[in-house]
Amino acid sequence: MFYLLAFSLNLALLVWEGHRRAYPMRTWLVLLACTTLSFILGTKLLALSGPEWRELLHTGHWPDSGARTVLGGALAGTLTLLALRRPFGFSWHVFDAFTLPMCAALAVQCVGCVLTGCCFGELTAGGWGLTYAPGTLPYLWQESRGLIAPDAVHSLPVHPTQLYSLVLCLAVGGVLLLTRHRAWPGGSRRLLHLGLLLAGRFLIEFWRDPAGEQVGADFHTHAGLALKQVQWALLLLVPLVLGSWAWLIYRSRHTVLQPEQMPTPNPIRNLLAVAGLLLLTAWLGPQALTRPEVLVVKTLLLTVLVLEGGALLLGAATTIRPARVALPLTLAAGVLVLTSQTPVAENQREHYTTLSAGVSTGEFERLQNTEGGCGGSSPLLPYQHRYTTGTLDLARTRTAGTDAKGQEHKADVTFGLRLHVGTDRQLPTFSDSLSVLYPDNPVKRTVIGGFNPYLQADRPGFGLGLGLLLGPLGYHRPRSGDQINPGDFQVSLRLGRREWAFGQFDFNYLGYGSGNPQHRIGMGTGFGSTRWQLIAGAAVAKNYALIPGNSRWSGFAEAKGQLTPQWGASTFLTLGNPTQRQLGLRLSRRLGK
Repeated sequence: MFYLLAFSLNLALLVWEGHRRAYPMRTWLVLLACTTLSFILGTKLLALSGPEWRELLHTGHWPDSGARTVLGGALAGTLTLLALRRPFGFSWHVFDAFTLPMCAALAVQCVGCVLTGCCFGELTAGGWGLTYAPGTLPYLWQESRGLIAPDAVHSLPVHPTQLYSLVLCLAVGGVLLLTRHRAWPGGSRRLLHLGLLLAGRFLIEFWRDPAGEQVGADFHTHAGLALKQVQWALLLLVPLVLGSWAWLIYRSRHTVLQPEQMPTPNPIRNLLAVAGLLLLTAWLGPQALTRPEVLVVKTLLLTVLVLEGGALLLGAATTIRPARVALPLTLAAGVLVLTSQTPVAENQREHYTTLSAGVSTGEFERLQNTEGGCGGSSPLLPYQHRYTTGTLDLARTRTAGTDAKGQEHKADVTFGLRLHVGTDRQLPTFSDSLSVLYPDNPVKRTVIGGFNPYLQADRPGFGLGLGLLLGPLGYHRPRSGDQINPGDFQVSLRLGRREWAFGQFDFNYLGYGSGNPQHRIGMGTGFGSTRWQLIAGAAVAKNYALIPGNSRWSGFAEAKGQLTPQWGASTFLTLGNPTQRQLGLRLSRRLGK
């Protein structure tokens, strides 16, 4: 409860601080979501042991460990802020915004530590010592060492190191409040804040029991001085941090201080950051994030997406742009699904269902017949197409092997149905002189999409897929003219083992959207396993007329990964030809038996 209260207080104070500093709230909330998630992960990653790190790196599964350290959170949060400050348009002053809220949040968390008994201190004979009930960590530790009887009413008194930490946080917050009106360079208050907290932590470690320390509890002796590992690290960090603060203050006396820079809102950047957080939370799953942590992250992401969706709607007051509005709404639905912490039941070997969602964007050029002209001829005019589509895919897979009835299946067979919906913008790109001749060629927006039933069969060294494309797929008919393609078909062929090396041939590849299906030929590998796949090769444009001098061929790359037993992701990129570009992203989840 106090863990959730601490995060809630920290975020509430940070939102208020951003409002006080006149930060764009949508940009500020995205930055808070990124730093909050990195702080949560940092508290756990730094507390992992060597074997737990090897398990995480080799298997991709998050170790079942409840250890945390605020030092890891501070380190991860600071590094994330360093990485995102410039891309999001903030100045160094943004570091100072995190100081007072963090002090208040740590003080609240210390109250929870006092009540539960974590981070407990060494034995003490002083009257200020705390005793703990049976079942708490101090009680169990003393019982295991034979210091108390198994039926003891309470533990022996220990130093209230959690209260020492609470007093430290309040004291550092008081120092920051007393110096808040001083004209200091941006980031200097953050350095003072960290330096004082780390120095206080170094001293408190002298009274903390090694069993109550999550990281660096072993003692090491250097030059006759025996300290914990964490203390040796702090002994190096404290002078570095406080020395940097003193140097900034000294230098500011001889230079003109720069005013704080205000970032500018950027919806695309914000939505890309949210999409990245969704991918990360999908990979982490319930093994890494507790329900309170998911609640905090989910609240931030949903708030950002609601604000972005509202801004895009208001920004398109005269002309509604479905593709612009659909992206934040799709991501909002993804927040509810991807950050869900409800474990999925074990899948049966014979059957499972997969739900996938994707988004794609791209552009291409084509020549189009236009009626009229001298002598009734129909000259070909160039048009640029830009499209954005969303995809929803539901598939049912039957794996190879023997089923419950004793029937043997030699291939993995998948039946699926995809739904594609999006928009295509058609822009004339001909010269000004032709624009005078053809004034009735404004920007044209068209709804595109379609149904895509398909069948895929896979054996170890061979795979075959077939599908139908039905609906207003886009402007790629095999004949000239400004007409929507009403239907098409698909063929996909794989030769070779997916885990080692294979060839891939696709006719009308449509995994990410209906804007511009392409024909592909490439090579792939699974790097020795079926968990990851990388495919690269050449893609050729559909058979509409191209502007003279433009090539039909582009390069493509596609990466697929099974992030967890339930979660998968893939991305697709077409580059190399200025008139043929595509980018796609898809997430999938197995829904159970």
